[in-house]
Amino acid sequence: MKRMLVSLMVMFMLLLASQSFAQPARQPQIEVFGGIAIPLAPDAFKDYFKMGFSPHIQYVMFPSARLGVSFGVAYEKFTFDGDKLKENMDLGGYEIDVTGSASNVELGVGLRPYLTAPEVSTQIFLFGMATYNLLKTEWKVSGYGNTEEGSVKNNKPGAALGAGLEIPASESMNLILQGIFRFIFTEDETTSFVGITAGLVF
Repeated sequence: MKRMLVSLMVMFMLLLASQSFAQPARQPQIEVFGGIAIPLAPDAFKDYFKMGFSPHIQYVMFPSARLGVSFGVAYEKFTFDGDKLKENMDLGGYEIDVTGSASNVELGVGLRPYLTAPEVSTQIFLFGMATYNLLKTEWKVSGYGNTEEGSVKNNKPGAALGAGLEIPASESMNLILQGIFRFIFTEDETTSFVGITAGLVF
C-alpha cells in the first residue's frame, strides 16, 4: 500500500511535469505559511490527540513557468487529550492525570505543477512531496503521589499530496492557501493528517 501510494504520486506528478518545460522559468520564491493539522489515522491518534498547529517555510525554484521544485521544513505538534482518555476508559475509580504530545519536524522535497498559465493573476497548483520525519512522542502520568514520564523518538519516511492557490497581495508579495494530506509510514499503520494552511510568498 505504501509503495503503491508513492508510485502513483510520482507517476502523476511526472506526467504533469512533462507538460511544463516549454515555457520560460519564473523567479525563485520563499514561502512562509502555517495553519492547523487534523489527525486522521490511526484511530489512537485520531481519537486521543487534539487538532494541532503547523508552521512551514519553503524555497521554490522553477525549471519552467509551469513547474516548481520545492525544498521545505515544517513542524507539527499535537496535544494529547487526557480528559477524553479518562472518559473512554474504566480506571476503576482511580484519579489519574495523563498529559502528553506528539510532534514532528518534517524535511521535504517536492514537485509543484501549475494548472494555470503564468500570466493569470490567481495561480492554481498541485503538489507532491517526499518527506523525512523526525517524530517525538512525550507523556506524563500522575496519580496518588506518583509520576511517570517518558518519550520516544523515531525517524520515518513519508509523503504529502495537496493543492493550493497563489493570489496577488502586492507587487512583491502573494498570498498562498493550501490543503495538504500528509502520510508518515510508521510501523503498524500509516499515520496521516490533513493540514489547512495560509501564508505569504516573497
